[in-house]
Amino acid sequence: MQRNTNLDVIRGIAVLGLLFLNIYYFAIFETGYINLAIVPLSDTVIDWMNALLFDGRFRSLFCLLFGAALYIQIEKYKDIEKIKTRLFWIVVFGLLHGYLLWPGDILVTYGLAGYLAVKYLEVSDRKLMLHGVAYGVGGVTMMLLLGSIDIAEPVIRGSEAYYKVIDDLPRDALGHFIHNGVFYSIMLLVTPLITLWYSLGIMLAGIYCFKTGVFDVGLPKRLVPLAWLIVVLLSIVTMYLKVINIYALSVLLDSVIWLNAFVCALLMIHGVVRLRLKGFTFRWLQGVGRLALTCYISQSLLAVSFFYWLAPSAYEQYTRVEYFAVAVLLTLIQLLLAPIYLRFFSQGPLEYMLRKLCAMKQERQYV
Repeated sequence: MQRNTNLDVIRGIAVLGLLFLNIYYFAIFETGYINLAIVPLSDTVIDWMNALLFDGRFRSLFCLLFGAALYIQIEKYKDIEKIKTRLFWIVVFGLLHGYLLWPGDILVTYGLAGYLAVKYLEVSDRKLMLHGVAYGVGGVTMMLLLGSIDIAEPVIRGSEAYYKVIDDLPRDALGHFIHNGVFYSIMLLVTPLITLWYSLGIMLAGIYCFKTGVFDVGLPKRLVPLAWLIVVLLSIVTMYLKVINIYALSVLLDSVIWLNAFVCALLMIHGVVRLRLKGFTFRWLQGVGRLALTCYISQSLLAVSFFYWLAPSAYEQYTRVEYFAVAVLLTLIQLLLAPIYLRFFSQGPLEYMLRKLCAMKQERQYV
């Protein structure tokens, strides 16, 4: 089966887009960006931009791509066990990433959701759609219910809560690993309650989209205006919730953003596919997409190293502008290096390792 280059371009967008949201959590994972007592205008602008254009979009995009990739693999290999082996090693990579580098890993969630999605690879389109909607809406509802149980007030720089967070930050390599272990273990415990089911729902949507040709020709014309209408309406609700700024409603705001993110992700796929059909190649993005696993893990390695060694006081000094600038710098590095690397190698180092590990496990199964 010929490689679908549309998926590579979209995957490149997803990988790089994730960085612009994750960047705030590399300095302090448990709180993310800590607001100043007097919020500068630039912070407000970037915060609104994140809510309306970035938040949730790229994770939804990744889930759609993950579902499409599962369907491609079953069509290519006709072997469920081979797919499960790949998912097993993705989970292992995620665990190592979360415990050793950064607790915000998404690979374990995707790997586990992939295990559940495998049984839907050969069902009818109608069942895919119905179950995808049920899991997606159920996941968002669960996020809303669980998130509303205990809503803590936001941390402000200079407050007592701020200094408590700072005092608990790791001071050496051993402390870093312990810190990661504690918070990543918490993340793993809440994954089945929150992100797993939403991710599964979006993956089923990805399978449905691939089967119906969305990744090849885009959305049906009659659905594009409806999708835009939904995005506009949900964006208006997002703006309203942000303007009234009632912190108790922050979980509702997150749920609206996640629903909006899914529709936005579909429109992003549609836009890329239509532009590709008109002759746009997006070769740099395609290079990042082919090295998605390597680029994703290397983002954590570079960002954690930056905030640990080069800017250890960033949480105290940086505004959102500086964080955004770091994300832009890392993005440019990956956009530049990925095509150069692919001139000499056909796979990224982690993609190669994943392939070899899958082959080894398959060989042991047949011995």
